[in-house]
Amino acid sequence: MDKIDVPDIVYGVVSRNWALGRAIENRNRSRQNWRWTLQPQIGAANRSAEVVLERTIASACAGTGRLDWANQVPVASGLVRGAADGRRAIDLIQRRAPDRYEIIELKIASDTPLYATVELLGYASLWLLARQDPPDTEPDILKVDDIDLRVLAPPAFYAPFNLVELEESVDRGVRLLGEKHQARLTFAFDVLPASLVEGPLPNGSELLKEVAARAPLHRVS
Repeated sequence: MDKIDVPDIVYGVVSRNWALGRAIENRNRSRQNWRWTLQPQIGAANRSAEVVLERTIASACAGTGRLDWANQVPVASGLVRGAADGRRAIDLIQRRAPDRYEIIELKIASDTPLYATVELLGYASLWLLARQDPPDTEPDILKVDDIDLRVLAPPAFYAPFNLVELEESVDRGVRLLGEKHQARLTFAFDVLPASLVEGPLPNGSELLKEVAARAPLHRVS
């Protein structure tokens, strides 16, 4: 039985919806898509561990003058009229180099690695489509060719699953998908340091050091 190319399937679904919703015509309806800002505020009713960590990272970046991070980055606002998915936003993005970005799906205890993977593939698909017909705001992230897709979660999130084959398959698939669109994509599962899951979160630069210490769950060649 042939293996399923999940990245290609996700891209196919997203691109069909993109065309049916006439997203190219709507690409300037919102100036928020792919914006590069930090959103450290946490709503009183939203105290999930993922949101707290994400916004604490944003706050640490704002407090230390770090401009290489953004969070809650919208990717589909206004693209398809009446779509319930218009508020979809990327948890975290880091600019790793002037021409390379890392898109991060942050998980603590919700959903599954497969769910997080499909979310990232949806973002990658939207990025590939948007860079072909960018909005007038001309976001820098749509001008580069290199994107790394990373699920970032604690060991317990991954523990129930054998993810080696999934990670290798998705990484291989996104690399091929990227080549079709003159881009370079990679995928991997990364592990949050224990200090960011257990006990009080460190502050400021110490928190960012811990985030930088994240390690791959497996080594992807």
